[in-house]
Amino acid sequence: MALSGCVSAYRSLRPAAGDPACVARFKPRFTQALYSTQVDVLKHHLSGLLFFKQMPDSSLRIVFTNEVGFKFFDFAFAQDGNFTKHYMMPKMDKAIIVNALRKDFELVLLNPDYRQAQLLRDSNYQYVKMPTEKGANYYITDPHCTRLERIEKSSDRKAVVKVWMSHYQDGVPDSICIQHQNFKFNISLQRVQQ
Repeated sequence: MALSGCVSAYRSLRPAAGDPACVARFKPRFTQALYSTQVDVLKHHLSGLLFFKQMPDSSLRIVFTNEVGFKFFDFAFAQDGNFTKHYMMPKMDKAIIVNALRKDFELVLLNPDYRQAQLLRDSNYQYVKMPTEKGANYYITDPHCTRLERIEKSSDRKAVVKVWMSHYQDGVPDSICIQHQNFKFNISLQRVQQ
């Protein structure tokens, strides 16, 4: 019983045949999308609007403001994967917060390097495993890769961040939910029709 904390949540996964790049169909096609957003971090609650916009240089800009336009953060993700912090509210401008947000949005943007991908299965789902520096990202689908169930950023043993994206319309999810598993840090986005 004492060893149960050391056992990997992914131990039942078995290698499977197929194309790991099948999850590319779930990559959001953000050209311009506005979301009503709720962020809960420890005892703090932020709400406002989060805007995704494809820029002329093909980078994706992500800006989060409150309802009256006060900016919380402004990030850019280049097509080659480079990340730029254009602005971060001074109270939140700490490397650990910026890095957590960057990694969270990288999961949402679904830009994995499929060359290192491994396809796995359990009795219910298909897992596309992408190794990372400190664990792996798992893109979890139904057995035929027709529906994205969730994305998990994991340590060697368990999920540390879970992401759900659902109700895609024209390649853009209607809702996005990001939940950190080790501490209270949750982001909930609901698309606002423009």
